[in-house]
Amino acid sequence: MAENMDIVRLRQLRLRRKRLLKLLLGLLAVTACIIVYVKRDVWFPKLEGIGTKYQNITQNKNADTEGNYPLSVSGGVDYYTSFVGNHMFILCDMYLYIYSADGDQKDSRQHAYSNAVMQTSGSRCLLYSCNGTKFRVDTANKMLFENTLEQPILFARIGKNGYTAVVTESETYASRLCIFDANGKSVYNRDCVDRLVDVTLYDGGCVFATLGAENGEITTTLQSVTFNGDHVVWASSPMPTLCMNIYALSDGGAMVIGDSSCAYYSSTGALLYSYDYTGELLDYTYSDEKAAILVKNEEQRQSQLLLFSKIAAQPAQVSIPYIAKSVEIDDETAYILGIHSIDGYAFNGNQTSQLEMTDSYERIMKNGKYFYLLGYDKINRINANGS
Repeated sequence: MAENMDIVRLRQLRLRRKRLLKLLLGLLAVTACIIVYVKRDVWFPKLEGIGTKYQNITQNKNADTEGNYPLSVSGGVDYYTSFVGNHMFILCDMYLYIYSADGDQKDSRQHAYSNAVMQTSGSRCLLYSCNGTKFRVDTANKMLFENTLEQPILFARIGKNGYTAVVTESETYASRLCIFDANGKSVYNRDCVDRLVDVTLYDGGCVFATLGAENGEITTTLQSVTFNGDHVVWASSPMPTLCMNIYALSDGGAMVIGDSSCAYYSSTGALLYSYDYTGELLDYTYSDEKAAILVKNEEQRQSQLLLFSKIAAQPAQVSIPYIAKSVEIDDETAYILGIHSIDGYAFNGNQTSQLEMTDSYERIMKNGKYFYLLGYDKINRINANGS
């Protein structure tokens, strides 16, 4: 009888050990899963790099071609391009590529951002994850810093002074404005009862645009604030347009480019000048308080180029006998990309140049003596004087 009891106890002990072992293994598996999930932003980029690294952008190896152009872009890949100093930054879905002006690849940096967006100013490049919580600032030499926020990012902007403005969702307000200095340190936060749609930075403060509605129309209202407190420098009256971009002026005012009109505001928020477009907004650009705006008339298959050379001045108007694709400003000239040429116009409206092209492109950039042509599957370069 005693021998039978020993056997029963031994079996029970073995069952307990098995159950305990299963419990420990289960806890270890759950712990491992939690660690992998928490550290996913560290592990996933490393796992993506295992094996052959896939290049979205590849150089041309034809020795007979000046530089390494055209650069080939993998078909179907969305990319964004901008110059940071004399370096061309190209953002793709997984990588930030950095090229010299001659097309030599200098660096490729992986990012783990979904819906990545790029903004540039001066010597810095801002990357952020739209609807994500991370953003970072890079230079041509290295990544300077990366921050993680508590709420999803709606949009972000970077200023010439290195400050960064990040607009996020808010649990209790329509949106939240977060300002970071050149080292990534938080220096200012503001909760906004209205939805922010754009921000432009100036030394010591910023101007932001909020969205509203009056009489069934979308409106834009501007406010200028400083970062040394909660002081509102000025606020504008609502403007009946959807703000696309705002730009801070040297006199403390701002220019707004909207979807149906544009306007200048003084350093007290007073409306100085507004202009209603006669067609649909096609493209626009701004540089050193000069603006070039393209609108189109789809029925007549024509475009109009509006050239603003001075603050609150009547624009020069140029009729274009085709629907242009994009516009770029370089010094005192506005360049439009047409069907078969790049046409240059002085800000008085007089045409100054025309450069014929053989291939079709979607956008242009100008850096130094070259035009950089951005197409669906390639990035090319041509001399601005046609040689």
